[in-house]
Amino acid sequence: MDRPDDTWLSQRFCSNPFERIETQPNQDIHFCPAAWQPAAIGSLSDDPETAWNSSKAQEIRRSILAGDFSHCCHLECPRITGGDLPAREEILSEKDPSPAVAYYREIIKTGRTRLDKPPAFASLGHDLSSNTACPSRAAKPVKLKKYDTDRLDWIFNEPYARFLSKADRITIGREGEPFASRHFLNFLKTYCAEIEPRKALDLHTNGLLLTEAVWNRLDLWGHVGSVHVSVDAATPETYNELRPGRQLVQLMPNLSFLGHLRRLKAIDTFQMKFVVRQENYTEMPDFVRLARRVGATGVLFQRVRDKQVREEGDCPAVDVADPRHFDREALQLILEDPVLNAQDVELVDLKLAPRHRDVSGAACSGATPDQVRQG
Repeated sequence: MDRPDDTWLSQRFCSNPFERIETQPNQDIHFCPAAWQPAAIGSLSDDPETAWNSSKAQEIRRSILAGDFSHCCHLECPRITGGDLPAREEILSEKDPSPAVAYYREIIKTGRTRLDKPPAFASLGHDLSSNTACPSRAAKPVKLKKYDTDRLDWIFNEPYARFLSKADRITIGREGEPFASRHFLNFLKTYCAEIEPRKALDLHTNGLLLTEAVWNRLDLWGHVGSVHVSVDAATPETYNELRPGRQLVQLMPNLSFLGHLRRLKAIDTFQMKFVVRQENYTEMPDFVRLARRVGATGVLFQRVRDKQVREEGDCPAVDVADPRHFDREALQLILEDPVLNAQDVELVDLKLAPRHRDVSGAACSGATPDQVRQG
């Protein structure tokens, strides 16, 4: 369903169908997250160059060039809802001499939908294997069967290592844990053995399995540009609560190793991530100090995914950033700590709305007041 004012799209341009691919757990290939653009351009079982220029891929590109964006979900794509797609006239004005904009300019002028140039960006999300529960989504550990791993290796590793050999960035681990995936470990080994080092890999991990020995065994030297580690705690007690059976002491040597790689300039970015929730929000300042101590380049804090609770209108149990939460004002005080207002700290979706009260005048909480205060 289109928004009433979507006629503005006729004068806009989106580069995603011309420069990126995303692989999905069902082995479909898209240009964007499936929620933003539901139509798949192909499958992992297809030859990658064939999928890249499939009839569906060319049709989606045509819709962008025609300005109708008919294959995009207008209510889900953040670039459409945010109104921040670039204007065609700006691209065609030749004010920006960069190679990327020159490439878009040539595409708009010629109307080409079949591309000789492979994607510059790839996000690989077709294996959701993990070694811990995910605290932000309450997901259990996942492990593929050997048959499924072998099949993925056969259809994906060598063809896509070659196809993505010139990509500027290959992101692995946005969903799942790449170092718990036998398939992604095999892909990394194949990629690093065949492709000239160019720091194209962008790895997202919980860090527990990314040891110095694994780094050396895969020969990741020169291939990794950035590493993003989800930690979500600054104390052993909270870490164990969010990841039962795992200990912060297991992670610390790996964080120190990544800090060492950053100091050597072997990687460009080492970011530590923290999903803010009821159990851990009081540890935010200490988490920044921990990240600086191990040598991280920055910290990312983001609001917990509590979408179902918000939609149902119930009192949020873990989303302490929700205006209805009992400890919402306590979070506000923590957010005002100077350590959280530094250049190496990024806050995502943590702006707080005015305090909400129910008809009784009490703040809403997903736990008893005593339980909440103990958080």
